[in-house]
Amino acid sequence: MKKSLFIIALLLVSQLMYAQSRSRSRSRSRTQVQTEFGVMGGVNFNSPKINALNTGGSELSDVGTGNIGFHVGIYATIDAELFAIQPEIYYSMQGGKYKINNTQEHEFKLNMIQIPVLGRYNFLEYFHALAGPQFGIPIQAEVSFSGGSGVDVKDQIKGLDVAAVIGIGLTIPEYNVSGSLRWSKGFSEMIEEAGTSAGSVTSMKNSMIQISASYAFGDK
Repeated sequence: MKKSLFIIALLLVSQLMYAQSRSRSRSRSRTQVQTEFGVMGGVNFNSPKINALNTGGSELSDVGTGNIGFHVGIYATIDAELFAIQPEIYYSMQGGKYKINNTQEHEFKLNMIQIPVLGRYNFLEYFHALAGPQFGIPIQAEVSFSGGSGVDVKDQIKGLDVAAVIGIGLTIPEYNVSGSLRWSKGFSEMIEEAGTSAGSVTSMKNSMIQISASYAFGDK
């Protein structure tokens, strides 16, 4: 798995370097390929689907409620006027809360490295639509009970989350800033090995809405 992710990252970097060299060799007109790099960050409104065990050992379905996290990272846009490719890599705080027997509240914290590879369609001069796959790598996972200290459950989590992303954004080129509203839906079952004690998560799939802002380096 780590070797596959390394190969994917290497291919992305080589593609970005190739596109950057092409853009530098041409004039910066809107009809030619341009590449920009920038930083991004914003808020996650997480709403995962969680199943968990109650105190009697029975599985309760869809007991999760949302929580709020944040994301921060970098991106590149390989732009050819109307269409573009926008790979990103960012740190993301995800997870959610859930209750057992209506009294015991737990919080599932899942911190991830997300790698979307998005297609971007520019329209009406300032707007763009986004869509594409996203690949998530968990780096930390823990469960806490009623605000107490967290228990590490990283060994129970699968190593890759595959999701789909759609969104819409606004760019203000005069200031090199953009904003976007996105929805990502995870298709992967994140639990590798379910626990057997009360409160253990037996199934989880990620879902979130993101509000993101970005800043591009250099002149447009």
